[in-house]
Amino acid sequence: MRKPCPSLLAVALAAFAVTGCAGDPSRYPSLAVRDVERAMGQFSPTAAEDPEPIRPVASSADIGALTARAQQSHDRFLEAQTGVTRLVESARGRGIESNARQRALVALADLTALRSDTTLAVGDLDLLKAEAATTFAPTEEIDAAREEVAALLAEQDDTLDSLWEQLR
Repeated sequence: MRKPCPSLLAVALAAFAVTGCAGDPSRYPSLAVRDVERAMGQFSPTAAEDPEPIRPVASSADIGALTARAQQSHDRFLEAQTGVTRLVESARGRGIESNARQRALVALADLTALRSDTTLAVGDLDLLKAEAATTFAPTEEIDAAREEVAALLAEQDDTLDSLWEQLR
């Protein structure tokens, strides 16, 4: 027995499949575009609405309050600095076990804690800056306040570095 040729088998299957498509056309809906599906009418563009102005994320009073809080913290730092400076001078050159050195270390730690109070204002200003950046709000006032507080922090850092150096 001979096997049918594969190409002959493929032709027979194709012919059989095509006869299935040649059935009664009224049985299946037409794929042509219907009248309901056609776009009709007159379309005119509407006038563009004026966008709302972008509002700042914080008022000038809020930003001023953060700057004032940093300034108050800086003032407390400056008040405490004079006493800490005296303690560091009295502890200079003394050994680790001396009471004067221990008092100076505690005073420096307290002064560092006062610096961290000033840093909190920078953190709040950074949060406002991030919010303003994501909403495209103006940041000039926030940037100016942050520069002002950063200058206070730089002054405090210089003071702390100097006092720690003197204590060594």
